[in-house]
Amino acid sequence: MKRACALALAALACAGPGPSLECRVNVPALYLQPGAELVPPPDGEPEPVRYTRAYQAFWWNCVAVRARRLDARCPFTCSGTPAASDGCAEGSSDATRDIDSLLQRFPPGRVQSYLTSLAAQPEAREKLAAYFGNTPRAWLP
Repeated sequence: MKRACALALAALACAGPGPSLECRVNVPALYLQPGAELVPPPDGEPEPVRYTRAYQAFWWNCVAVRARRLDARCPFTCSGTPAASDGCAEGSSDATRDIDSLLQRFPPGRVQSYLTSLAAQPEAREKLAAYFGNTPRAWLP
């Protein structure tokens, strides 16, 4: 009986939902406050927009980089306003953390296959382009 229960639980675990990631941007309150920009940026974009664009580009870049090689390191720095710099760092670190969490719950091949399908989406290419053009880049020591 115990063996039958164990097999049933294993079957349920295998039939459960697969890997899932979502790029969720939460702009820090610091950049949402009026007057957050000490000097207007050259192109007139507000800091929340800069944070969001940088976060998304670095999050999607990390997905694409890790889809190619699961042990790759994602870049986490960029130049720009404080909001853009923070967005780069946080987008990269959030994607890294989320992917590492998937690797603890699912087999590496399944995670890599999922990341590959995610990175092939039009949204990935669109968001990546802001900082990386059409070529995802890994961190080089």
